[in-house]
Amino acid sequence: MHRQLLVASLFALPGLAQSNAVPGLDIGMYEVTDLSYQGRRGTFPNGEAGFMVGHSWCNGGSVNLPWISQSNGVMVDSYPRIAFLLARESGGRMVQISGQSFCKHSPTAFNFSSGPCAPCNVGSGSYFFTGCSDTYGSGINSSQYALGPTTEIDPWLGTWDPRGSYFDQGDPAVGGAAGIDSVRSLSSTQIQAFDSVKNRMVVRDAEVVAGATYYGQVQGVVQGEAVAARGNNLMNREVGISGSGGLWSTSAIGSSMAGSVLTRWQGATHALGGNGNDDGRFLVAVKVTGPVGGMWHYEYAIHNLDNNRGGASFRVPLAAGAVVQNAGFRDIDSNPLNDWTVTQTANEIAFQAVGSNRLEWNTIYNCWFDCSVQPGAGSMTIDEANPGPGALSVAVASHVPSGLSFAAKASIGTSCGECTGTFYQLFPQSTLFDLAGRSMSLTLQNGAYTVRDSAIAFVPAAGTNLGLGLNGLSTVTLPFALPYPGGTTTQLQVAASGFISPGVPNVAQVAPSVNLFLQGNPRWAAAWSVFGPSSGSGANVYFDANASRAILTWNAVPVVGSGGPSTFQIQFFPDGTVHEVWQNVAASNFPLMVGWTTGGGHRDPGSQDLSATLPGSLSLCAVPFDGLGLDVSAFPIVGTNLQWQVSGIPAATSWGALLRSFQPASPAIDLTSVGMPGCFGHLVSPVWTLFFAPGVSQQVAETIPNDVSLVGVNLLGQAVIYGSSLTPLGLVSSNAMQLSVGL
Repeated sequence: MHRQLLVASLFALPGLAQSNAVPGLDIGMYEVTDLSYQGRRGTFPNGEAGFMVGHSWCNGGSVNLPWISQSNGVMVDSYPRIAFLLARESGGRMVQISGQSFCKHSPTAFNFSSGPCAPCNVGSGSYFFTGCSDTYGSGINSSQYALGPTTEIDPWLGTWDPRGSYFDQGDPAVGGAAGIDSVRSLSSTQIQAFDSVKNRMVVRDAEVVAGATYYGQVQGVVQGEAVAARGNNLMNREVGISGSGGLWSTSAIGSSMAGSVLTRWQGATHALGGNGNDDGRFLVAVKVTGPVGGMWHYEYAIHNLDNNRGGASFRVPLAAGAVVQNAGFRDIDSNPLNDWTVTQTANEIAFQAVGSNRLEWNTIYNCWFDCSVQPGAGSMTIDEANPGPGALSVAVASHVPSGLSFAAKASIGTSCGECTGTFYQLFPQSTLFDLAGRSMSLTLQNGAYTVRDSAIAFVPAAGTNLGLGLNGLSTVTLPFALPYPGGTTTQLQVAASGFISPGVPNVAQVAPSVNLFLQGNPRWAAAWSVFGPSSGSGANVYFDANASRAILTWNAVPVVGSGGPSTFQIQFFPDGTVHEVWQNVAASNFPLMVGWTTGGGHRDPGSQDLSATLPGSLSLCAVPFDGLGLDVSAFPIVGTNLQWQVSGIPAATSWGALLRSFQPASPAIDLTSVGMPGCFGHLVSPVWTLFFAPGVSQQVAETIPNDVSLVGVNLLGQAVIYGSSLTPLGLVSSNAMQLSVGL
């Protein structure tokens, strides 16, 4: 059972492969760009609102993706689709709040040169070429002309039949031969009669709950992409929805994360199950709390990722004698007549579909109950709704009230000594930019920046007009060697979109991206947004330099689609000091970013409110440290081996140790008094295993004897390293791991 749990929890399930898989094809999402409110219908609080999210994706594979939407006026199925949903976490539950939204049919590949898959290898023909990217903001994704039903698509194979489709028939349907000839009948005239909600992500007013956390998700459906390459097809991001009277304001928060939105559910565990090579996968997330009054509360959320046959029932095993109370179910509509029924037998509780209300792909349903039996090992079984190839049901490993002991692992506490070399503020719209008329200084000392508010005078634009166009890049040579955290350079790469890179350049990118900012090379973001300088006018970027300073000025450069000018500059000095000075930034709905990053894929420190943080100072690190991490390679199952895995070890480390104990420290021991401020010990009377010259990671083997009497025994581990200046003592500790031995 527990080996099944371990195997089923592997996210990609690489052993599965659909019949039309194309080797080397890998199209991946890398950003949920924004969320927008499109309008509403009905009277608040009983109406509905339309929303849409934007996305960026790129071709990270080794083959080009054919991209043809029609031939001689006839629609063809040779391009990808994108599905959307909105979810809400509140009251300990994660639910989908958007209905069965339509998905975007993308008729054209644009093959941008930016993005994490670059360089873009554009060739001839209608393809999404390797290394290239494509970005559709929420405004483009919301076009009702390109939105069709998800139910027409086979998500497992990525296929769609245009004959008789929604686009073929039109809305209202034209009927007759014109509705089955694969020639598009859905017209611009028909679309103009739609309201602002139709076919978009539709959210009932009652689903917007004060204090809740919201997430937007996009999912790419690519014909021929193997399931092993689909781990990056889903991307989610926290979003903000606020307002009153049903007039909603929206924002994008933090950075995007790969995977189902259910992986964001706080305190939940999740696992995948699939139907072999014949159909797609379901992801089950479960959160168990209690006991309260002798009863444990079980919350399940089931996401149909790409199973074409759909789900018709959820069955959860029960231990003998289990008492079950307060069972409930939630789908994504407001019709109580099609809610799934709940039945209980001696060994299971079953939630079963009513009528045609099956669990479709790109949909999350929920079920819950209270039970007298604590969580143990087992599987939720999802019965397929429609006939088709493969098994009649899919088993997904989960926590269930089975009474069976299972191996488990849990992280306790966090690393100490974490230190970032990055700071930024991401304004959801440039309209919210509040630094106009101010300046900021980055002072270099001991290889690291200290950031302060300052009173630096703006220097009028002078020198060379770089003649940049939209998304343009230019390299300028400094008359001195400029030191910066991590290096020295005599050249700067200037992006029209408002950022500058020293040393190794970054790819061009119009809109700011937290992921690219963190994952790329070092850069200063003076005011990174969608600027469109005119190459033939003075509304451009100027470079003015002499032996004592160099200045790059965005002079009256407009934001795309906005008539207002933006003027700001960044000043560089031979001692490494950098000043950023802002006169004004044009108001727009595009996001804008200010900051500095060492790049290299370090953790996200989060967006800073610079107007509040400064005029105080912000101290960064010369060598960023994301913390010392400890994990194990497998669940602690009797009769097996596993590896303790120490990660994030700094290069200056001389030695480290793994500490192990059967006794936890409760409460954790504050190590400030021994010269380790912010560090905590989680073990009592540990045994040490030393390791030397460890590199960035280290493994220590552990054998779990084949002795069933060990079931339920807890083994704790914590790592320390020496040689860092991050604490006065030179020691830094990791999080702790608690292993519960199981069968």
